[in-house]
Amino acid sequence: MPKVTKIVFILLIITFGLIFYVRFEDGRLEVKIESKNSVVKESKKENLQITFFDIGQGDASFIEFPTGEQMLVDCAVDSRILSALGRVMEFYDRDLDYLVVTHPDSDHYGGCEDVLRRFQVKNIIYNDVKKFGDSVWESFWRTVQAEDAVYYPVNQPAVWEVGSSTIHYLYPDHSVVSSTAFVHGQKELGDNNASIVFRLDYAGSSVLFTGDMENELEQYLINKKREQLKSDILKVGHHGSAGASGKLFLEAIKPEYAVISVGADNSYGHPSLRVLRRLERAGAKGLRTDEMGDISFQISNEAVSLKNK
Repeated sequence: MPKVTKIVFILLIITFGLIFYVRFEDGRLEVKIESKNSVVKESKKENLQITFFDIGQGDASFIEFPTGEQMLVDCAVDSRILSALGRVMEFYDRDLDYLVVTHPDSDHYGGCEDVLRRFQVKNIIYNDVKKFGDSVWESFWRTVQAEDAVYYPVNQPAVWEVGSSTIHYLYPDHSVVSSTAFVHGQKELGDNNASIVFRLDYAGSSVLFTGDMENELEQYLINKKREQLKSDILKVGHHGSAGASGKLFLEAIKPEYAVISVGADNSYGHPSLRVLRRLERAGAKGLRTDEMGDISFQISNEAVSLKNK
């Protein structure tokens, strides 16, 4: 066999023997070839996947859009978020399209530094509340500023089209950066009620993400945006705290599923028995990460499917 032919033959063996990845950004086509006998797979699907992570006492949710784009909503309290992401992302995937940090409580942003160091994040969405003087938050903020990402402060209503779905940013609908608290009328409400609240719509179904929203913000949204609250899946506010998930709020949402992100035997007594009873009376199926582990849904063809066995 001539020398040139041998070289070509060896190169072909190497090419087809290695795992490689092809990605076309505009068409969002992703191709993975594992061996010479492998099947070419496209990431474009007809469904949207959502996973509410079991990460202890805190929040972290992962959305994979039908186009393959990915969004992480909050990051748990520490680096445990990386092992959670490893359960839904391929080991070679180091890109994250969207990172949403709902508000500056450590059980929501604590693991974000680890995420920003591990992944190339393209877009960061935050309520823009600053907590200067808090060394943990300041470290997080320095990492955000060092990331080569587009930064979006949520301070007004907005609608985004992402991966053939629609995201409605319902709150904050005004700037909340003047202090670590904000005021409706004369009542100071605090960081929890500065949480980013958004509704994700796909194929006729909706999911409402609430951060640590409590009763006061719930009432504000009922008064201002009641018609935009109805959703099939509710991410229950503030880990099932008694100060959230009020009767009128649940009546406005009418959720089929209500997901509570909560740590086992936590010191806060979450979720409240009152909240569990309210959810039951509202006709919602309550799902808890401390009992079920990761809770996953698939949305397709105007149907919502719970994927946990």
